[in-house]
Amino acid sequence: MTTTYDQSPQDTPTTTRQVMPMPSLIRQLLTTLLLALPAGAAMALPAPADYLATLQFDGKDWFDSGEQNFPQPYRFTPYDNDVEHNKENLVRFKIGTGVTGTGSTGWANRGPNDQRPAVYFHHVNSGGYDVYQYWLYYADNDWLNDHEHDWEKYFVYFQNGLPTHVLISQHNGQQIVTWSAMPKDNNRPKIGVDGGAHAMKTGSEDGVKIRYNGEVSKNNGRLDQGSGQTIPWIIYSNDIFPGVTPYTQLPDYFYYGDPAYSTNSAEYGDVRTAPWLRSEWNTPPLP
Repeated sequence: MTTTYDQSPQDTPTTTRQVMPMPSLIRQLLTTLLLALPAGAAMALPAPADYLATLQFDGKDWFDSGEQNFPQPYRFTPYDNDVEHNKENLVRFKIGTGVTGTGSTGWANRGPNDQRPAVYFHHVNSGGYDVYQYWLYYADNDWLNDHEHDWEKYFVYFQNGLPTHVLISQHNGQQIVTWSAMPKDNNRPKIGVDGGAHAMKTGSEDGVKIRYNGEVSKNNGRLDQGSGQTIPWIIYSNDIFPGVTPYTQLPDYFYYGDPAYSTNSAEYGDVRTAPWLRSEWNTPPLP
């Protein structure tokens, strides 16, 4: 299994942006206009929810606990606004709202946490493709290259409103496969996720599964909360699409170090840019 990070180190931050979500009234008006377009209009595109993936995570096939944390909002703690405490506040093996328990580093009485399945969606037109980007946030990358704030992604490429390719990320690399070759669950991408480091693949896994519609099942993994429930994905986006939740695109930088890691222990070390500042946000790799 590869053990590199999901991108190369970035420059230390020097400025702070203030990026606010579009006012809700304007968003509602634009969404209404978009939905009112006649069939076949140039702007008619699938809803982001139509191509959410089904993810299946590492299970106990290596005689361990399997995957411990799952895609969730990067702001999930109403009681603590410091995202650099996300690893400490994360309650492992739980999916859902109102999550409470001991944090992953031993901090007591964490919660209530919002640990619902979440994606950060962005649409861009590039190279003749409409590209739907789905970014996933994990509070902890607990593989050999331990770090906080693990961002992974999958992209779906469209031409003339039909999917043609899927990109799946593998840390600092990616794989692009044709739509026809991509495993599917009810015509949605079906993606296997490696344990700890969250690299994605077309192969299968045997642990916790989160389906595109939010159905959660434990299978051969460990899950202390959420199994057997349907917990719909939150789709965060500032693009004008139905079914999305606007959000504030801050911070611009995430610090991957944490005192809990023996090899990456500086709380404000190992700085990386947020997805919305990365080059692929507006210039994605093309098939």
